[in-house]
Formats: sequence, C-alpha cells, structure tokens
Amino acid sequence: MHFTVHLRSRETYEDDFSYGLVFTPCPIWVKGQRSILNLNPSRPDYCLGSVQRLIQKEHLGEKLKEEKEAIILVHPIGHGSAEDLANLQLDLIQEGFTVKVFGASENKVPRSGA
Repeated sequence: MHFTVHLRSRETYEDDFSYGLVFTPCPIWVKGQRSILNLNPSRPDYCLGSVQRLIQKEHLGEKLKEEKEAIILVHPIGHGSAEDLANLQLDLIQEGFTVKVFGASENKVPRSGA
C-alpha cells in the first residue's frame, strides 16, 4: 500500500496540503513527484513522529491550528502495510487530527500504545 494524506483545518479550507506517503521500500513523504522527507533510510516501516517531522519540514504548524482533520486515501499498491496505516492514523491522532480513511483497507482506528 501507499497513502495520500490531505491535511486541513478550519482556517485552511482554500489551501491544499496533500502529501503522498510512499514506501520505496523506506517511507518517504512526497508532494507530486518531489521527495519532501525520507523518514527512515535504514528501515522500511512507518515510525511515530513522522507527521510532526512533515509539519516542521513544510512549516505547517502556523497554518494548521484549530479543528485539524486528516483524510487518508489508501492505494492498494506499494510496500506499505496495514501496520503502517495503523501507525500513520495513530500519529495523526496524537498530533491532534481527526482522521478519516478511504480506500482498499480495513478502516480501523488504532489503539493508543500500538
């Protein structure tokens, strides 16, 4: 799997903060065809804290403030796993986002401590 993540808040409804999370095989945040951040060059799995790293790298902290929402679109191709999806959801929740998931995967909200 790989994922498209759309971030928004009440104040950013006109802006597009959509990012791809691809696993080649290591997880990389991308925007279009441009690599933004190689998260774990030595590991193929998604690690908690990767959303915060994206927010810092893209300077989104001042733009995404209140009523934050993340929409995850699951693409059934690629090296990502169901565990990666669960960790991405948990990471977004821990950053204060409500999360909706669409696509070819079970729509499960992870338990804290996963």
